[in-house]
Amino acid sequence: MSNPTADLVALNSSTLGTAMPEVTLPDGSKMQTGTVGALLVNIRAYNEAHADGNQAKMEALRTALKTAIPLLKKVGMFDLFPPEEWIQGDNEGRKLVGRMYQEFFDLA
Repeated sequence: MSNPTADLVALNSSTLGTAMPEVTLPDGSKMQTGTVGALLVNIRAYNEAHADGNQAKMEALRTALKTAIPLLKKVGMFDLFPPEEWIQGDNEGRKLVGRMYQEFFDLA
């Protein structure tokens, strides 16, 4: 069975090229650092893959982006930037993250 936290740790470390530490939030829960940085790197890579029509790379990046959604919600990323804002415009990676959030939390 897959462990979402371990998956996120592995994806962030792979994306950023280093092992990132965990921090403890005020509620006592643990959070993988580097997630927002990895998200930005992955959105940029997704945009490049989309422009090149590289479907295999886009699929791999979809997995990485989707894995980060619950943690990004927990830290308030989608309160600060609602999914509707992510979907606006012509940035394919941002639009994908906004749609994934809506699908993940059944808001679409």
